[in-house]
Amino acid sequence: MDKTQSLLLLPYEQLTLANAHETAELQRYRRLTLSFLPQAPQTSRLMATLGLQCEKRLDMLRQAARGLELEACIREMPVCAPSFAWDQRHFFVVDDFMGDQVIEQAVRAAVESKNFFDWLLNTNATPKLHQPLVNFVKEKEGECRVLLEFWEQRRVAVMNQRA
Repeated sequence: MDKTQSLLLLPYEQLTLANAHETAELQRYRRLTLSFLPQAPQTSRLMATLGLQCEKRLDMLRQAARGLELEACIREMPVCAPSFAWDQRHFFVVDDFMGDQVIEQAVRAAVESKNFFDWLLNTNATPKLHQPLVNFVKEKEGECRVLLEFWEQRRVAVMNQRA
């Protein structure tokens, strides 16, 4: 296949991939919510809010699957771990330096997630999945923007504390 041809996925493949990916994102945000709770409750609240957005997207995905009569594609738990799997030695964030690293990883994972849904949108050939995927991409762009802005503000605040 040359570069001008695009891979097209079947609806059940897209639903299965989107469900597995967004479920992993939800679990990641839940871990981050707990990780930041003792050291940075405001960061924990942000991660909890982003997790709620994942739940809403999963709901949107379930509705799309219902409309296509492919609900079975999203009932099963995903079996493969994403490339941004949690491999930290510590569960809780213990200081600002560690918090900065964890937020940087969250930003990178959010960008990866946005790119993933952008790819799903570009490989979509199912009209009933087009709008949900467009919404996913827009929301993921917003998620990236929020995390980047938060990370920058947090770094400035930490620098000001040290000065």
